Amino acid sequence: MEGVIFKNSELVLKELDMRKRIVEGYFSSFNIVDSDGDRIVKGAFAKSIMENGVNGTKRIKHLFNHTSTVGVLQLLEEDNYGLHFISKIGTHTLGNDVLSMYNDGIITEHSVGYQEIEVSDDVIDGKIIRNIKEVRLWEGSSLDKWGANQYTPVIKSLDEAMSLKANISERIGIIIKALTGRTLYSDETYENLNYQLLILKEQLNWVLSNWEPAKEATSSVVEPPKNSENKKEAGKINFVELTKLFKA
Repeated sequence: MEGVIFKNSELVLKELDMRKRIVEGYFSSFNIVDSDGDRIVKGAFAKSIMENGVNGTKRIKHLFNHTSTVGVLQLLEEDNYGLHFISKIGTHTLGNDVLSMYNDGIITEHSVGYQEIEVSDDVIDGKIIRNIKEVRLWEGSSLDKWGANQYTPVIKSLDEAMSLKANISERIGIIIKALTGRTLYSDETYENLNYQLLILKEQLNWVLSNWEPAKEATSSVVEPPKNSENKKEAGKINFVELTKLFKA
């Protein structure tokens, strides 16, 4: 059995109850082929849920960005769509921030962390598709991080450049609205969101000036500021300048 694998999926929320601190949605979807040629099939999580889920040892956790516990799972089950969950978000500082990030639209994806146990291959249209049939599930995560490569592929046309601009601009708008609104984030989360804005600005500048074919930016994952100097710079983001940029 190999190391832990993380698979992200589009955010699917069924309920967000701010008063009761309840989040309901899906950590994973079945039968969708991802960019790695993998698809998780129904039944892959069944044994883990039975042994380590809500009615078992309770070892399967609800985390934030695959690191810190953010909520306590009230329900974890497979249905025909995917891995369905209900979680009660904690009253600690991170819990308050994550609940607000859901409400503000900053949580963009869900994800699962697991180890593969059984996999089979299919060939579809000449491509090998890996069917993930059984895993040992460790956690489901709420994500606000993103890979810079999703915004900087090889851009082949002006239409693609404008589509990327629209995606980045939407993300910038969501974060600016959250940071300039009434949401009371912790200092750490506020700094990290400002840091994301700085990176998004760089990505947007890149798209606007480098949309010619075959130009590609370095792929990386945005991480929180590592030292106080970076955090201070993050706090200096110019909202007016940034807003003018993505409206260009």
